[in-house]
Amino acid sequence: MRHIANSLVLLGLIGTVVGFIIALGGVDPEHAADVKAIAPMVSTLIQGMSTALYTTLVGAILNIWLMANHQILAGGTVKLITALVEMAEIHARD
Repeated sequence: MRHIANSLVLLGLIGTVVGFIIALGGVDPEHAADVKAIAPMVSTLIQGMSTALYTTLVGAILNIWLMANHQILAGGTVKLITALVEMAEIHARD
């Protein structure tokens, strides 16, 4: 589970890179002086940045959620094993 959580962060970072590629791919410096060409460039830039930020956010949130679940399961496992060992010791004495 910990490996999956770390992979989600990595996927979020990959999404960030893809988002910035989308954002910068729509910018054409040769047409930057053309007022009519600015609006589509800004739209593509915003879409790419949105992709970058959302993928980072989703990766981070899912990482935190999975790590919290991992801690809960790890703690529960320790308690379960402790209870089983105690029960085995009690039955061994009888």
